[in-house]
Amino acid sequence: MFGYATGAVSIISDGFHSLTDSASNVVGLVGLRASRKPPDEDHPYGHRKYETLAAAGIFIFLLLVVVEVSRAALHRLAGGGAPQVTILSFVVMIATLVINLFVVRYERGEARRLSSELLHADAMHTQSDVLTSGAVLISLAAVWLGVPILDPIGGMVVAVFIARTGWQIARDTSSVLSDKVVLNEDEIRRVVMGTPHVVGCHQIRSRGSADHTFLDLHVWYPATMPLHEAHRLSHIVKDRLMSTYPQIADAIIHIEPPPPNH
Repeated sequence: MFGYATGAVSIISDGFHSLTDSASNVVGLVGLRASRKPPDEDHPYGHRKYETLAAAGIFIFLLLVVVEVSRAALHRLAGGGAPQVTILSFVVMIATLVINLFVVRYERGEARRLSSELLHADAMHTQSDVLTSGAVLISLAAVWLGVPILDPIGGMVVAVFIARTGWQIARDTSSVLSDKVVLNEDEIRRVVMGTPHVVGCHQIRSRGSADHTFLDLHVWYPATMPLHEAHRLSHIVKDRLMSTYPQIADAIIHIEPPPPNH
């Protein structure tokens, strides 16, 4: 409302960005609650991808903001005019900047502590708020000094910052939803080969998120080894893997003899 009262496109743009913060946080809370449900008959792998879907929802909100901010900035560039910039304009934006700096620092710390995709995505979103608030302050200073054209240009800069954040979130969420490799294959092989009696391993696959990963692989044992002994040793391999990588939610190990040419 303050942006519309002053007519400053840059403030309006930042206001729309902040509005999506509230909406995306609601989406995030819903997704986070759904993701914490335990596995059930219909979701044997659990519900953690609901958190990823919530992060994707944040991207959708950002996309809508980019469209609205760009439209307002282009309209001002085409129509001209100068906003009313007062001391109160600077006070509002500086207060917004300080609050966002605090939120970014807190969310980043909690995202690292909890290994949460959602908190990481929202921290990135709020970081873009810091950048956009800085751009708005520069635009307001330019208007104050008699260069009103920098107001819509500042709005376009805000749109670029938001688009960049949206791209980063889309890249991270698409990696999870498309089952991109999470764990390094060579490092997994090193842990497995360090277990007694293992002859080799192959077909190492991992998927999921950074804090909730599923792993499966084939482990070779001597062809003459009894099945019950190979099964017992496979549990040792699994325990070592899950101890080395606490983010592994489950590891499936297929026991097989080495190939003839090994």
